[in-house]
Amino acid sequence: MKKIILFVFISLSVLQVQGQERKPAAGSLQQEEKEKALYTDRNEQQITIYPNPSNGVFTISVANLTDRQARFSIMNVIGNEIYRETLTRTDNTFSKTVDLNSQAKGLYYVKLETDSFSVVRRVVIK
Repeated sequence: MKKIILFVFISLSVLQVQGQERKPAAGSLQQEEKEKALYTDRNEQQITIYPNPSNGVFTISVANLTDRQARFSIMNVIGNEIYRETLTRTDNTFSKTVDLNSQAKGLYYVKLETDSFSVVRRVVIK
């Protein structure tokens, strides 16, 4: 019995490797998640954090922002929110300088959310 199960497992694995890639049907949950991920990836390229790593003071710059308001937050590695602000843009870009000198050195996550996308980036405080 063990040999039969092993043979079936190996056969299915080989078929899966040699077969063509299965594409999710239009309108399926997998397809929607894939499209959402692609949309998020395009927007991720529009946010810049510099200098990174920093001494605690860094600038976040966002270009080609189409939404009027953006919710901006910074979280530590365990997910505690240490900074939050709602920003209103005057043109399609904005910059914000943040001072985290009072926080411990380490890794932090910068999250920018609008009605149309969400981006999370890492920043290191040394």
